[in-house]
Order: sequence, then C-alpha cells, then structure tokens
Amino acid sequence: MKVGQRASSETFADYTLSRVPRVIRESLTDEQYQAIRISLIARDIDSRHSIDIRLTIPLFFHSYYFVFFAGRDRRASRYILENERWALIPSPIRMGFHYMVSFAISLVVLGLAFIAAYKLKQLMGIDLFPNFHTPDLLPFELSLAGNSMHIADGAPHVNK
Repeated sequence: MKVGQRASSETFADYTLSRVPRVIRESLTDEQYQAIRISLIARDIDSRHSIDIRLTIPLFFHSYYFVFFAGRDRRASRYILENERWALIPSPIRMGFHYMVSFAISLVVLGLAFIAAYKLKQLMGIDLFPNFHTPDLLPFELSLAGNSMHIADGAPHVNK
C-alpha cells in the first residue's frame, strides 16, 4: 500500500466517522470506534480501480464532471448467487428466454438498419424501382399533420 493511498483511506474513514452524530460517536467504545474505522479504511482500499479517470469540464456558468472506472470484478459472491438463481430455472426455459431476447434484439437492430438505409437512399435521391416506393406496399397512407405526400411520375404531389 502506498503512502498516498493510506493517507487518503484514513482521511475517508475520518470524514465518514465525523458525519456520525456526536452523541452516537461518543457512545462507542474505543474498540468499536477503531473497528469501524479500520473497516472503512479497508473498504476504501478494496474499492480502488485499475483505471480511474475523473474529469471536470467547466462550461460557462456550470461545471460538469465525468468519471470512468474499470478494473477486475471483485464481486464474486454476487456473481455466484446470480448464477445459482439462473440454475434454478429449467434449462429449456432458460434457452427459450435467451433465444427470444436474442431474436427481439436482432429484429430491432435489423429494423433500425433498414430504416437508416432507406432514409439514406431517400436523401441521396436513389430510385431503385421507378414509380414504385416502399409506402406503396403499406395498407394505409402515411401522412404528416393531415398532409400526405405521394410521388408519381417523378413529380411530388401533396394530397390534403
């Protein structure tokens, strides 16, 4: 443990304990107080991350902060508990759930990709099939605020 880390951990522990109301703090024995303080110091040291980036961005009248942490996952007990809970669910149900979620995500991604490609094609003015447009396939008419636009023979027509 580095000297700077130790001082920081002790500062964290002392600050946290100073926020405990004085009446309660004075009711603790020295042994209880030291045990709490040591556990706070150990907790602060255990919460260190391999990557710890903290940035403050001053913008005009406000200041914003950005924090990014990364490191080894030390929450093994929670991970084991979650796996044990999943293991209680029969395998065919788990597999079905995974397939349904994967299928739903795939549909959303493919739908968004199709919409993006179609809008890009529209913006570029590409007409793959002359006089035939995707809205022609729909059983209803697309409209915006009561007006619908239909392009026939290369000239736009606004229907009200």
